[in-house]
Amino acid sequence: MAEIPRPKNPQDDWKIWLVVNPATWLIPILMSVFLLGLLLHALLFTVSPYNAYWGG
Repeated sequence: MAEIPRPKNPQDDWKIWLVVNPATWLIPILMSVFLLGLLLHALLFTVSPYNAYWGG
């Protein structure tokens, strides 16, 4: 069986981006964080003490 060379960190850290492509995961993660922020704010505006604090 062929020997797999051990990575030389940090010189070989860039190679992870050949496997984990940001074009695949960056936009879905950013959109999920945005959606989570919207849902959290909507929840806080429906809770009575926070709603009364903001004049609702």
